[in-house]
Amino acid sequence: MSTRPKEKTTIKKEVLAPAKINLFLSVTGKREDGYHELTSVMAKLAIGDLLEIERDSKITGINLRCPGFTELENLDNLVYRAAKRWFEQTGELWGVKITLKKIIPSMAGLGGGSSDAVSALLGINQLADAPLSMNQLVAISAEIGSDCPSFFESGLCVVEGRGERVRPVRSPRVKSLIGQEILLFKPSIGFSTAEVYKNLSRHSKFSSEAWKKERLEMWESGKLSTSDFLHNDLEFAVFFKHLYFRPLFDQIEKDFGIVPKMSGSGSACFALIPEGFDQVEPLREMIFAAWGDHSWLEFTKVVS
Repeated sequence: MSTRPKEKTTIKKEVLAPAKINLFLSVTGKREDGYHELTSVMAKLAIGDLLEIERDSKITGINLRCPGFTELENLDNLVYRAAKRWFEQTGELWGVKITLKKIIPSMAGLGGGSSDAVSALLGINQLADAPLSMNQLVAISAEIGSDCPSFFESGLCVVEGRGERVRPVRSPRVKSLIGQEILLFKPSIGFSTAEVYKNLSRHSKFSSEAWKKERLEMWESGKLSTSDFLHNDLEFAVFFKHLYFRPLFDQIEKDFGIVPKMSGSGSACFALIPEGFDQVEPLREMIFAAWGDHSWLEFTKVVS
């Protein structure tokens, strides 16, 4: 049954859509449904996109704007698709204006699109006459993208299956990682997630189920440090084709003693910055010298 709009013509919400990094990403094989079986530990970051969501009874439908990125103002944007599914499920008739202020680079492995979609669902739902339950929102998000359900879990979480099974990290390490400084950096190009997974399957470079399970249990129980736990199976698929990653990673580790990793399917990478680290400028200069002035670089922190 359709729900009549409220008397108020406009109500606004601002919702942050945080970026994520994959501290651990193991792919154990390809599933019968065409997706890959994965296990990942994700951390949310202070950096993110901002969605301004305005309920407006004077209009109908979904009006999506993305200042500075007009190419994202289309029906395939995950924000638009999530909003469309919400209205289809609720039957509510009011219109919504969504302004997406992008900070997270696209095609970077930082979860920008998925996080934006979830934040849109949460924001629109808060403006509703008859809000959907959290379980209903999660179910909608799983239709939109494999990463989406993980953005309903604050802080660090373990993601399994194709991304639909999410749980909090079972470890006191969570507290120690909150506030951890993170360096994010990426070359001027982005990567297709589907293509990266396709390349991994082509070479059958999968982790074993036993190895993955052991590493996760050791880390959560405190027997393995976070720096030793860092892992991403998708690096092989990227580094095999893009030869400029490994030399920079090796040089950073050699000169600064920190271990960079790629996040998700890339192209963004990250490094855990030790407390008291005083070589920020030399590190920044090394990255720009290797990948060019058009590279993207940001310092941020892990958040709860």
